Amino acid sequence: MVYLIKRMLQILRKDGLLPLLKKTTNRIYALQKYRKINLNDERKRWETLKDKYKGKRVFLLGNGPSLNKTPLYLLKDEYKMCFNHFSIMLERLNWHPDFFLTSDNLVLSDLVKDFEKIIPPTKHSFFPGLHFRGNNFIKEIKKYNNAYWTLHLHGRGFSHDLPRIYPGGSVIYEGFQILKYLGFSEVYLLGVDMNYKIHKSANKLEAKGIDIESQHNDDPNHFDPRYFGKGKKYHQPEKYVIDNAIRDLKYVSDKVTNKDFRIINLGFDSKLEVFPREIFSSVMDQSESLQKDIFSKHLMTLSESNCDTGMEITDFMFLTKMNSWNSQIDSFSCHLDIALNLIDKAIFTYIPIGPFDNKYYFLKRKKSLV
Repeated sequence: MVYLIKRMLQILRKDGLLPLLKKTTNRIYALQKYRKINLNDERKRWETLKDKYKGKRVFLLGNGPSLNKTPLYLLKDEYKMCFNHFSIMLERLNWHPDFFLTSDNLVLSDLVKDFEKIIPPTKHSFFPGLHFRGNNFIKEIKKYNNAYWTLHLHGRGFSHDLPRIYPGGSVIYEGFQILKYLGFSEVYLLGVDMNYKIHKSANKLEAKGIDIESQHNDDPNHFDPRYFGKGKKYHQPEKYVIDNAIRDLKYVSDKVTNKDFRIINLGFDSKLEVFPREIFSSVMDQSESLQKDIFSKHLMTLSESNCDTGMEITDFMFLTKMNSWNSQIDSFSCHLDIALNLIDKAIFTYIPIGPFDNKYYFLKRKKSLV
């Protein structure tokens, strides 16, 4: 109760009285709907997942820019949980997520139209059936046998009784509850950067509040400028929003993690300090020759599907300077530091692949996205 009162006062200070009344009304509406739901069938479905992956390790991928520094192709044979608009990364990868989760009502409203592409290839997907902001997604989710819906609890906590789940300041808070329920003993974080900038070109959906709609493909906070690109709705990463997310994650670190449920941050450039850190390469423990073999096969497969001709590492023209690039040149490679400044510009005409051996490979698209 104290937690809820604090949150209400925070909303009142930041957003004003009308947004507070709207959010309170939505929560009351959701509570009324909850009471009418028969959870027995959904509980039985969730029980089939309990400890299904007991003792295994899993990689949880946030969607921060640092994913561009991460050789994600090396995760091919690992368990992965991904979130929200991660699907735009799949054109670069040699794998599909095993677990997919969205908890934000604005993001989920945008994603519903893409369920047929997102859900079938995953082992299990998870979505709020009745969102605490009032949205009812149950009808959209029920038709997928490998999709499970959750019901949001109110207040702060960490649920062991799925499908009831506590929302947090970040979607990964719910991800931790699901992964623990599934039995995973080690969770490795990648791309959970917690290094947000205000999206200045986005328009507010209300005079007050943090709901916004992007006007251009210029998202500054994720691995691709299209992530929350033109027409997509989400929440402005105001400082208090990020502070709330970090506070919730610290709660997990302090109250939930132990020797049987470890959370380790492997992320490049991450500012999240509440979990212990390790180095990505030490956890993967793959030889250079194996990494090269994995990457070479991946490069060949992507180029065959995109260009109808398989390409090897040596087939890419190497650029030594940023200003040597323009969108008319054919597929090329460059050093990682150049690539990190180039991806936001080149993503519309090339598929970036890497990094490998401190380089990136840009595969020319059959058809430009602009």
